[in-house]
Amino acid sequence: MNKFIMCAAVAALATPAMAQTSPNGTILTNTDEMAAGFDNYGQCQAAFRQLRNEQRKSGSRGGEPYNSMSNSDYNNASRTTTRCEEIDDRYYVVFNANGF
Repeated sequence: MNKFIMCAAVAALATPAMAQTSPNGTILTNTDEMAAGFDNYGQCQAAFRQLRNEQRKSGSRGGEPYNSMSNSDYNNASRTTTRCEEIDDRYYVVFNANGF
């Protein structure tokens, strides 16, 4: 159940631009920077952290139990369905509803 709620939270934030897919899930492209991918893993991770921070600040974590989670717990939960992957020599934030 927790994974489902987290999936909904990440998907809600990324919905306007989720179009590309990878073998492991959907590539999140909700900003120009994310759509172009990243030169290295560290840049991808930084963008992913910013995405989570914006969700927390906007209050759109996805309902309970996520709204009442600590920031640390919320970050850990989001990592179960979203990660950075190398695709064609670029790094992208990829979402998988079934988890990794």
